[in-house]
Amino acid sequence: MTRRVPGAVRRQQIAEAALKVLAEQGLHRFTTQAIAAELGVTDGSLFRHFPTKADLVLAALDELESRLFEGFPPVDEDPIRRLERFFRQRAALLRAQPIIARLAFSEELPHAAGERGAAKVALWKSRSLGFIEGCLDEAAASGRLPADLPRREAALVVAGTLLALARLAGPDLAASAVDDAWRVLHRCLGGA
Repeated sequence: MTRRVPGAVRRQQIAEAALKVLAEQGLHRFTTQAIAAELGVTDGSLFRHFPTKADLVLAALDELESRLFEGFPPVDEDPIRRLERFFRQRAALLRAQPIIARLAFSEELPHAAGERGAAKVALWKSRSLGFIEGCLDEAAASGRLPADLPRREAALVVAGTLLALARLAGPDLAASAVDDAWRVLHRCLGGA
């Protein structure tokens, strides 16, 4: 017999279970039965909290977003150190929670929630890339970066490096790999 928990707590548990099922079993095995089994409840009980499967995916996206943007934006007066903090926070998250790596860069996930899901993920990407570009713009304006550095492309290189690290996330991703990746990025951006 399952113990009754408050609705908000159960919604959170369902969103976390949905993330886990998505990451471990993929979208093709993302079913209410799989989520219910993960929680030890009946699949019918899920629909008391989420009327549709798309709503379940949106809740999973909300949970993923809260993890991705926890402590965002990092604070530092120096734009390069701020960018480094962002880079290291994201890399640490990928190392600590490999589920994030599998889902944050998934093309399947946003489409499972329809247009709202796709728009939500597009906003995350824009928000992160905008932050990176903002740091680079500020650093260039203060003479910390070469004036002719194409900042949009440099921002894509930073984001792409995080994507590459995400593919290695988990126990295989050593902290030294993150350190090395940042050192290379810093050098490429014109840092000493």
